[in-house]
Amino acid sequence: MNNGEKQKIYLIRHAKPDLPHGGKLYYGSTDYSLSEEGVMMAKRLAEALKCVEAETVFSSDLRRAMETAEIAFAGRTCEVRPVKELREIHLGDWEGRSFDEVRSTWNEIYEKRGASFDSVCPPGGESFRDLQKRTVPAFDEILRENPCGNIVLFAHGGVIWTLMCNYFGFKLNDIFFYPMDYCGVHLIERFGGLMKLIKYNWSMDLS
Repeated sequence: MNNGEKQKIYLIRHAKPDLPHGGKLYYGSTDYSLSEEGVMMAKRLAEALKCVEAETVFSSDLRRAMETAEIAFAGRTCEVRPVKELREIHLGDWEGRSFDEVRSTWNEIYEKRGASFDSVCPPGGESFRDLQKRTVPAFDEILRENPCGNIVLFAHGGVIWTLMCNYFGFKLNDIFFYPMDYCGVHLIERFGGLMKLIKYNWSMDLS
């Protein structure tokens, strides 16, 4: 990175997906597309980002993230590059199941996970520590390969949270104490090898 040049990095959660069970289900790595509302959200995001110059655009390869990225940057020359390691947390046997079904079928592990999101994983799935072990190296590689120019990255709530915890000292287990809205924008500035959090969960709908 050139001396005196501040690099902006935008971490953006995908728009609202089209979910069964009224959205009351576990769907980490299950590959849902955007809902009609989500498409409109992504279009509003495109308007909010129209003045953002992006050298490189990356996305989780899950459809809800890729579709958000493609809508938000439609008509631009930059290509959206999929990154498998930026997929949302894998919830194993809980994927696609309703909250009520999981609570009644796996009550003991459900209660343990509720107290320790960072270390307890669903049967056959990942904990947030497991998730962080694949997201941070992938993000570090993106930073190494793109030392200058703005970076925009579309991902998921859990993915963005693990990065925030790694670089800014948040605690993994506090994930549900901080908002992570659909299309929420998290702006980081990188300068001289250091990173500074400028905006957390920004939205054009916020005052």
